[in-house]
Amino acid sequence: MAPTSDLGALEIELSRLLRRARSAQQRTASDVHPDLDSAGYAVLVAIRDLAATGGGARGGDISELLGLHKSTTSRNLTTLEDLGLIERIPDPADARARQVRLTSAGAQALERSVSGRRERLRERLASWEAQDVSDLARLLRLLNDTAP
Repeated sequence: MAPTSDLGALEIELSRLLRRARSAQQRTASDVHPDLDSAGYAVLVAIRDLAATGGGARGGDISELLGLHKSTTSRNLTTLEDLGLIERIPDPADARARQVRLTSAGAQALERSVSGRRERLRERLASWEAQDVSDLARLLRLLNDTAP
């Protein structure tokens, strides 16, 4: 177990990181579309990630992945559709259900924003040793994997 003073310092640094991450995510969302908020951006990324496993994504899958209530996901999907970033399509496995997928414009805008975000991160970590970046990724993965 880490000493209490280390936990206090860790809590402070994590709080700073989370504040900056929220701000950065909102900027990244705005890069996709000026009217997109960070919650909608998270849903957009989830759609991309779920589609990478084959086909479209269902609202329930998005809710489960992000830990959102289905009504929250539904509102975000409507916004994303209104912005032209996603489209709803019939679910080939269930004629009563719908899937969502990125439109061409949505995929391109998301890719531009992700590329920009990665470039900003690369610039920020340019002076770091490769092992330090690897260690940070490993420790963050460990922290995330033990989260409730």
